Amino acid sequence: MRRIAVAILAVFAFAMPALAAPKCPIDDEAAAKAGGFVNAVTAAVKTEFSCEGAFRVLDLCQIGSTADNALSDMVLAKCEPRFLPKALPATKAAYDKARAKCSKIAAKDGTMYQGQAAVCVARTGRDFARKYGTRS
Repeated sequence: MRRIAVAILAVFAFAMPALAAPKCPIDDEAAAKAGGFVNAVTAAVKTEFSCEGAFRVLDLCQIGSTADNALSDMVLAKCEPRFLPKALPATKAAYDKARAKCSKIAAKDGTMYQGQAAVCVARTGRDFARKYGTRS
């Protein structure tokens, strides 16, 4: 029994690097070329074609301040057209309610909460686009 447990732990120890969390695709070189990390992240979100891709960049490369609000708006510009124009009133109401929950995060004191709320709003847009939207 002890050998089995050791074998299982050994397998997980070797598999852990493969299970590592994804990292922001913006490296120091890209940030330097763009004139800073925020500019590089902004460019990456803008150039992403899909709602999913734009959200992924925002999620992995959060600034952690009110600068995330502009990035969130860019993500929503890619996600909302997938579902909002044809959404039923109940879906629109659920979307507004979910966004309102995110806004409660921003009510706390500190700019990091503004950033967290912005990412929450973008995630909500992405989730609704997944559930109710068209492919793009």
